[in-house]
Amino acid sequence: MEDSISEFGPQLSELRQARGWSQVKLAQQAGLDPSTVSRFEAGSRAPERETVLKIADALVLPVLDRERLLASAGFRSEAWDDPMLAELAQLLNDPAMSSEASSDLRVLLKIAIQHGRRAREAGLH
Repeated sequence: MEDSISEFGPQLSELRQARGWSQVKLAQQAGLDPSTVSRFEAGSRAPERETVLKIADALVLPVLDRERLLASAGFRSEAWDDPMLAELAQLLNDPAMSSEASSDLRVLLKIAIQHGRRAREAGLH
């Protein structure tokens, strides 16, 4: 966990500073004590998963930044909480899958992604 702490602190500081926020402002937005944010950034305290999520929500992080922040604190991606995504990853990496079946699956994924993007752009979530 010590490696995670050393990665989390600088990443948190970078994300906070990119928004022009002080440690106090981040603490207020996330419902934390300012000294907690200070200790996280200094690497003297490790966050719990729920605290990382509160911070990510407070910073209104895009999905990739949220996932990176979780990983920097030593936590796995929330994406793996979805059984369908976990199974999809297994299928895509399964050496028993024929190259044709793997290719077909990737084509279907591209179609699904395009559909999702169009729906998002149209506001149809």
